[in-house]
Amino acid sequence: MRVPYSILNLYVDVSDIDPQGLVEKLNTHSVEAGLDYFGNNDVDKVVVGKVIKTSPHPSLKKLLVCEVSVGDQTLTVCTNDKTVKEGDKVFVVLAGGKVGDLEITERNFKGVKSQGMFLGLEELIGIPSDGVFKFHDPQVEEGSDVKKLLGLGEPIIELDITPNRGDLLSVKGLAREISALYRKELKVQEVTPFEVFGNEPPIEVLDREACKRYRGAVVRNVKVKESPLWLQVSLWKFGQNSVNNIVDITNYILFTEGNPMHAFDLDKIEGKIYVKPAEGGERFKALNGKEYILQKGDLVIADDKKILALAGIIGGENSAVSEDTTNILLETAYFDPFRVRKTAKRLDIRTESSYRFERNVDIENVANAQDLALSLILKLAGGEVTSLKEVYPNPYQPQKVRLKYSKLTAYVGENIDPSLASEILNSLGLPTKVTLEVSDDQALREAILKVVSSKLGCKEAQITPQGDGSGYILCNGRRVKYELTEKGLEIEP
Repeated sequence: MRVPYSILNLYVDVSDIDPQGLVEKLNTHSVEAGLDYFGNNDVDKVVVGKVIKTSPHPSLKKLLVCEVSVGDQTLTVCTNDKTVKEGDKVFVVLAGGKVGDLEITERNFKGVKSQGMFLGLEELIGIPSDGVFKFHDPQVEEGSDVKKLLGLGEPIIELDITPNRGDLLSVKGLAREISALYRKELKVQEVTPFEVFGNEPPIEVLDREACKRYRGAVVRNVKVKESPLWLQVSLWKFGQNSVNNIVDITNYILFTEGNPMHAFDLDKIEGKIYVKPAEGGERFKALNGKEYILQKGDLVIADDKKILALAGIIGGENSAVSEDTTNILLETAYFDPFRVRKTAKRLDIRTESSYRFERNVDIENVANAQDLALSLILKLAGGEVTSLKEVYPNPYQPQKVRLKYSKLTAYVGENIDPSLASEILNSLGLPTKVTLEVSDDQALREAILKVVSSKLGCKEAQITPQGDGSGYILCNGRRVKYELTEKGLEIEP
């Protein structure tokens, strides 16, 4: 899991935390972590250009001559990528600039002077690309500094997640961990919630043990197109390629919130939506271009006539979102980890979605994650939410766990103030309060004695309880009053 520092900062303030120090603290306290940096930081005079005009080179047939605006001037640049066209925005190295060891100078191509060079993604961020990288984001101005625009050199936290720490498979999860380690507040991602309404399409969950929550939102009149550059850059930092604005939004929310989701082309769905076990023997062509033969019990998403997706693993070609799509069904759900793992392993399919479902996603964050995705879709693709249906027959009930203070100190290996323990657990998203357990009175007295002795430096100490969690401690001949409240252990010398 790769977590970019700039996106992490959206969830918790890390502006004053040294990335290397954070990595060392994570290794000591939480999870194996490493530090990487995004892209090629060794660049100079690389800017955004907009192609104004193209024409064939008068004598070199393999070259295209382009007039390019870089803000304060117009340049001539020769390229062998003949797919470049008027209106494209490109990354340009100006004469006198460089990318790594490659220094750019003006060159004369049989009478045509080229004043720079267009770049692909491979030179800047290491992503293989065919030819020049082209984009069309109207918010990005010509002449913008590409190094700053892309965040080249930005720290990336790399996490090696163990199977029991699925909660760290998102920016939000890591931010929660950092919040506890550094006593920092989490930043709330503000979003207007979408209420359940409408009746399309009909949804039937036929295996409610394998799918405990399913939420489907219909968005009509969307415009599927290239994502804005900021979204593409965000996905590159996560190590993901950009597809289109709809798919990119679902992937962005997967990485930030930890909840996988899938967008179907609504007009390719025939009849109802079913979440059900496969009958066995069905053939399914997935988005990766491969065809799979299903076994009985594989959990699938289907309509009246065909299988649309392997639940929690991968979607199908027959319902994929494309540039021709105008209406979508956005699925967000909770699928059983065992069922997802079993099918994914047998079919040898590993996706970011299955990786998270196998390690248990947050069932209570399903609605919030979908709300965030819907808000981005309306902002970047337009359209209107015309229906939102949910099947959630048995809402999750948080479990209450009682932890005796004596066991806590044994687990931690030191005497920790109950109020501090409560603060740490609360920051990890575990609502906690301190209460007095009468049955554990002797252990509690001993723990209080140890804590107070440690705090006050008592060489000799005796405790005199008075009931209700209060009493006195004789510390080096001095009487000290103590009281155990919901705030923790309070001492009045």
